[in-house]
Amino acid sequence: MLNHKHKTLLLNIIASPFFLAIPVTLLIIIFLPNPSSKYKIELVSKQVANKPESNVQFCDLNGNGKDERIIAYHNTVKKTASIKVMTHDEINYDAWNFNGYFQGQSSVNFYCTDINEDGFTEIFAFYYRSDSVFMTVIQPYPDKKIIFKEKLITTVWKRNGKIDYSISNYNTEDLNRDGNKELLFLLQAGYSLQPRMIVAYDFAKNSISTSKSYGAYLTTLTLIKNKQSIPELYVGSFTPANISDSMGIPYSDYYSWFLGFDSKLELLFNPVKNVYYPSRVDVCKFENDEGEQFIAASFINNIKKLLTIKFIKQGNEVISFKEFVKSKKSKSGFVSLMRPVQTDGKNYILLGIKNNQFILINEKLEIVKKDVYKAVYALMNIADLNKDGKKEFVFMSPDNEIVVYDNNLNNPTSFNTGLLPFSSGWLNSGIKHNGNEQNELYLKNLHHLYLFTYNLNRLYYLKYPIWLLLYGLAVLILWFAQRMQKINLKRKQLIEDTINNLQMRTIKSQMDPHFMFNVLNGLAHNVAVGNSKDAYNQILRFSKLLRSLMKKTDRIDTSLSEEIEFITSYLELEKFRFKDQFEFDIHFDDQIDKTIRLPRMLIQLLVENSIKHGLRNKTGIKKLKVSVSLNNNQLTIIVEDNGVGREEAMQKTHDTGKGMKLIKDMIRLNRKLGGKQITLNYTDLYDDSGNAAGTRVEVIVESETSKPRRR
Repeated sequence: MLNHKHKTLLLNIIASPFFLAIPVTLLIIIFLPNPSSKYKIELVSKQVANKPESNVQFCDLNGNGKDERIIAYHNTVKKTASIKVMTHDEINYDAWNFNGYFQGQSSVNFYCTDINEDGFTEIFAFYYRSDSVFMTVIQPYPDKKIIFKEKLITTVWKRNGKIDYSISNYNTEDLNRDGNKELLFLLQAGYSLQPRMIVAYDFAKNSISTSKSYGAYLTTLTLIKNKQSIPELYVGSFTPANISDSMGIPYSDYYSWFLGFDSKLELLFNPVKNVYYPSRVDVCKFENDEGEQFIAASFINNIKKLLTIKFIKQGNEVISFKEFVKSKKSKSGFVSLMRPVQTDGKNYILLGIKNNQFILINEKLEIVKKDVYKAVYALMNIADLNKDGKKEFVFMSPDNEIVVYDNNLNNPTSFNTGLLPFSSGWLNSGIKHNGNEQNELYLKNLHHLYLFTYNLNRLYYLKYPIWLLLYGLAVLILWFAQRMQKINLKRKQLIEDTINNLQMRTIKSQMDPHFMFNVLNGLAHNVAVGNSKDAYNQILRFSKLLRSLMKKTDRIDTSLSEEIEFITSYLELEKFRFKDQFEFDIHFDDQIDKTIRLPRMLIQLLVENSIKHGLRNKTGIKKLKVSVSLNNNQLTIIVEDNGVGREEAMQKTHDTGKGMKLIKDMIRLNRKLGGKQITLNYTDLYDDSGNAAGTRVEVIVESETSKPRRR
């Protein structure tokens, strides 16, 4: 149990503004914008697409570090496939038309690379005519020229009179080690079924070579050099289930496969089958912390919920593998990403997302898990967005949000592209390089192009100082409020002391000794002469006066009716005192509301002053008149006597002015507490000869307190 000292200390701490400001600040912080990430994504440009329903890429064609815009579109005038180049300053540079058509909006119909390493980038355009796929090579800079025109790549099977294919996984490598690079890519027939193969284009010889065509739908073309520095190619596949074993085409796409090819595009080993449907095999190159290179292959099937990771050093030599059994109770399936990444200063493979966690693994089969900020289904890019020398991870979420993580897969931030005009998905995405200026992330749909920047969110760093500032302001406000409360309490106590003092002074003033002695002497006289009736009536009036005097002594105001009742009793006793030489009259207008509040004893003090100073020293009949009226919506109270006048009264009574000071103090305090404006006016009365004939006191109460009585 706490003793009194400890309880007092605890109460002082709790009542301290430093303590009270804590919950107040926390409450404010909850409703403030709270940047949860160190970074932010901002939309900096929204453009109507230069060509609707086109494919767009940004690439540095002239080697100045600033990307030009390359647009692949269908020329409706010439009815041909076309490529247009715009400068970094958005000026039309040139356009080229091809005798054919681009394959679908979702297909990547061109590729940019400086294959001959002369400092200028070439554009490889892929298009078809009838059942044949062609390629044209353009070099826009320094001179606008076509290097190779309409190079036949292959023919594609027709289905329902049309061909269906895609070209993907572009790469460059010197396969034959002649010092010149070849362009490598996958050409995949879809519903057309064949061919599905790897294509190598020798730029120096303008020649095409291909692997054999298989039934496997190939994905993720990956290159690595063996111990003899000879390039090897590895691919995975997935299961669209279009080519069965009965068709006689090797490696049916009812299964997924892991395949390896040598530099002549021949199989290194018998492809490894992932026997289940649906399933997939993803492949990527991995370099460990010691600089050794591996091929990593993930074998995924949705039947056994199994993920197997194999690290392959050369050919199909598996140096290590690990199997992950996916939980059947898992609410979220496995999303394969399969990318080499460097995070926290170490090299890993980003396998994918499972149970809302990124799964990373190295060649020692050590696993690292990181929480996923928002569900994502695709890794769009890994690039240095803010030019800080570190690469960020750009994802797309199922609800069309761009989600960016920093190079350590931390500090996620997002932008809701659902707020943008959206139609049939995003066709293109990537990075636009702007030289020494900020890089930009771009998204392209059918009709619009959007550019975004990724930067530090300064509010993230400022939020803690802002929170401290808010806490300081809360402390200051609470301290000021407590200070004002103490001042108000002190002022209230002072007012209460003043009220008590005025009450005592009022009571003392009302209990005038002369008045009390005269009343008591009159009572004694009536008793002595046997005038019991007058004595009885006088005792009743006196008791009524005392009762009214002691009633509600805790207030400094009273109702008009109570005040009139009190002065009536008082004047009745004074009449008894002066016998037949005293007359008084009290008059009210009918419309007066007698519940109006007035300073306590205001009229009584004025009446007492009239009797004490004006009428006591007068010879002959003494008259006193009290009238209450409503003039111009203002309550007017008049106390008028026919006494000796103020000048003579001051000479005879040697008045100290205490009565007047008491009246003024009561009015001032009443105004302070109740806001009532009360005005006192004194008028000296004279007869026709200019002699003093009495005094009139006029009290005017402000109109808002002088409401008419309800009938």
